[in-house]
Amino acid sequence: MEATPIRPTLRELQRRTADELGLQAQSLQRYGSKLDLRELVLSKTRHPLRPLDERKVSAWSELTESLRQRGGNVPSGTWVPLKALTRDLTTSNSSSLTTARLDRENAASLLPSSAVIGGGATVLSGLTGSSYGITTTTPLDPADGWIAEGDPAPQREPTFGESRLTPKSLIVTVTLSRRLLHDAAVDVNALLSRELVTRLAHAIDLAAINGNGTSQPLGLLGNADLDVLEAGANGAAPTWGHLVDLEHSVATRAGQMAAPAFLMSPALAKKLRTTQRVSGGDLFLFEGRDLLGYPVRVTPNVPDNLTKGTSSGVCSALVLGDLAEIAVGFWGPAAIDLLVDDITGAKDGRVRIIARADVGIAPIRVGAFAAFKDLLTA
Repeated sequence: MEATPIRPTLRELQRRTADELGLQAQSLQRYGSKLDLRELVLSKTRHPLRPLDERKVSAWSELTESLRQRGGNVPSGTWVPLKALTRDLTTSNSSSLTTARLDRENAASLLPSSAVIGGGATVLSGLTGSSYGITTTTPLDPADGWIAEGDPAPQREPTFGESRLTPKSLIVTVTLSRRLLHDAAVDVNALLSRELVTRLAHAIDLAAINGNGTSQPLGLLGNADLDVLEAGANGAAPTWGHLVDLEHSVATRAGQMAAPAFLMSPALAKKLRTTQRVSGGDLFLFEGRDLLGYPVRVTPNVPDNLTKGTSSGVCSALVLGDLAEIAVGFWGPAAIDLLVDDITGAKDGRVRIIARADVGIAPIRVGAFAAFKDLLTA
């Protein structure tokens, strides 16, 4: 009878992820500018209009093979590490490239434009199987702690649960013309990297914050255990008191936060920047880059179309919490599986670049977050 594989702990996964990212960074340093996306795409098209640079094509093949050998994951196309999309491959800062520690900065560099990953989410790679469970505990209980002499110890048992990461297919596409691919005056590598990073970041933020739980991971705002505060029966314009209440709710449940941040939409950010703390005062609710001393991540993936009472489809959400308590797990390496389709749009001279990844997203401790869903910005 075949033994059941032992599931790695969260700490073991974090160590493995750090090791993988360190090895990826060393590979990027070794290959440098040979990892050119234009050359990779051209190598996958039929009848390229110019000879290929075989050194660059070979670099991608070698990198893909090294990732396959490390993790055993075979791509449908070519593995492109996220670091290859977000770093200047000609950098000579070896210390930043070869670090094996999965600190917040190192993980955030994978997708810095993502509100969630760039804000300090826990990134895991090399996941296998149909799902991965992370053991969780109940939020802080203020009643725990010291007792008077002779008093009995409180009979409080921590409640353990499980936050489960289940892979969902994340696919983004970018379409380029064959003419643009061959235009030497255009930095196609930078253009394609920027587009892929922007779309990947958007998709991950959408799922982490407001995912539907079916084709997408279930987002924070859809989690039944999220602490949701109410601004009013029919919603209400944001006030200083609302912000302080949100901070109080998180602080009493989460304790010290590793990566605290507000998440809000551009519309709500504008409202907070134009709303006075007190009528006739000189200060506004949101000034500078911080709010109540916490970083602010503005993203269109925080919804502005929620309903509360008679305020239908016009309410905005506001989230505060510890982004380190959101897990983003990659089934396979922290990379995209890049495929090139030059057949579908052939008659129009277009080439479609498809980036795919299997990703699971879930809060590790939903008690580390609180939100409003009924703030009015109009």
